[in-house]
Amino acid sequence: MKDDNQTYSVFLVDADECSANLIEAMLLSDDKRKYRVEKFSGSPEAFMRAKAEKPDFLILDINMPVMNGFEICQNLKSAPETKDITVILMTAYSSSFAQYDGLVTYRADCYIAKPFSRETLLRNIENLIMIKEGRLPCNRNNLISNFI
Repeated sequence: MKDDNQTYSVFLVDADECSANLIEAMLLSDDKRKYRVEKFSGSPEAFMRAKAEKPDFLILDINMPVMNGFEICQNLKSAPETKDITVILMTAYSSSFAQYDGLVTYRADCYIAKPFSRETLLRNIENLIMIKEGRLPCNRNNLISNFI
């Protein structure tokens, strides 16, 4: 990833404009990190742009028309050239099964249940940055075992 003075690219994919605007405001209000946020209301465009531009973070709502967040995540994580994009799935479906499915089946890096606070979003992103930089250990098996 980048040092603390760098700007992280974020593709935010949510069909709900109000939700997307709120999440963008949360990211831009971070005192520690800088983000360049690009919002998408349609999943096919976001998928194609993510493949081409490889943002640092892809924040995806699961419930999207045409191509849902699970499909986008799985397609990106299955391709060698995009497997390292950090994918955060978000949804109002907060069941343990949905979380397990998102993390295991579709290989998302993080799953956040809506509604969530600014602190929750920023803490999860900070943890993901630290994991990528090797400053925070991550064992996917430990994450997965929490759902079994």
